[in-house]
Amino acid sequence: MVPKIGIALGGGGARGLAHIGVLKVLEEEGIPIHCITGTSMGAVIGALYAQNPHADEIIKKFRENINKSFYRQLGLKHLKEESAKEGEFFQQALQKIKKRIIINLAMNKPAILKEVRLREILAKFITPGNIEDTQIPLGIVSTSLQSGQDILFRTGNIIDALTASSSIPGFFAPTSLSDDLLTDGAVSCPVPVEFLPEMGAELTIGVEINLHNFTPIKELNIIEIMTRVNLITSRNLARLMVNKADIAICPDTKNIQWSHFSRADELIEAGIQITRAKLPELHEIIRKKYPWYKRVFL
Repeated sequence: MVPKIGIALGGGGARGLAHIGVLKVLEEEGIPIHCITGTSMGAVIGALYAQNPHADEIIKKFRENINKSFYRQLGLKHLKEESAKEGEFFQQALQKIKKRIIINLAMNKPAILKEVRLREILAKFITPGNIEDTQIPLGIVSTSLQSGQDILFRTGNIIDALTASSSIPGFFAPTSLSDDLLTDGAVSCPVPVEFLPEMGAELTIGVEINLHNFTPIKELNIIEIMTRVNLITSRNLARLMVNKADIAICPDTKNIQWSHFSRADELIEAGIQITRAKLPELHEIIRKKYPWYKRVFL
């Protein structure tokens, strides 16, 4: 018997690939995960691992699917593929938002991209089914636009829940559920540590993957300022939440933007390196909280 370990995987787009590196090291070390909560990209990685807890297979799946057609499948044909590879996707997308924001407001459109595009991408990675049927208990977090509250999905269609959790405001329209409108879980709960105890976790691990280094603002305008303010708020909230865990793991994602999926190997390696460095601390926490663990397993 080992302590029940729960892990909360935070949101951050492509930076969420660092979660795979974290899970890979824990798996190699024989440290079991008894439950997972995830927000946005953390929910996607968490769902993949909960369905099939083999990190190397998740890495293989991303390498097979992040290709030239990836951005087109998201409905972003107006963006140049080579620029996306060079890390300019975010900047181009932001420019697109600037150009279309007035038109969108005038047409009363909730987002630039259709929800079906997000569902199509998720279906390429996630096996259809229900959340309650995963091998590892899973909680998927979204945000209610009506109440401002966190919404935790522990049952129901897994693609539906992931769509709600991953609907980046402005890019994807909110998901309608009954009388509610659900959007990206990172809006209110970037690292969902707080839900792990109610799922049975006795020891909690939080993984925070927010942007750590900001590039200088080049154009001083309303959109740039609002974007930077949101990034700062999200980062600071994520830090507060991850520090509620027994152990916080924060991979060095440097200046990697949410859209830089082409830097997958770099992100996975960042997760591997920080988790290896955290192993002594993790084992020490286990020994302190569960003295018998040392006698039986170490």
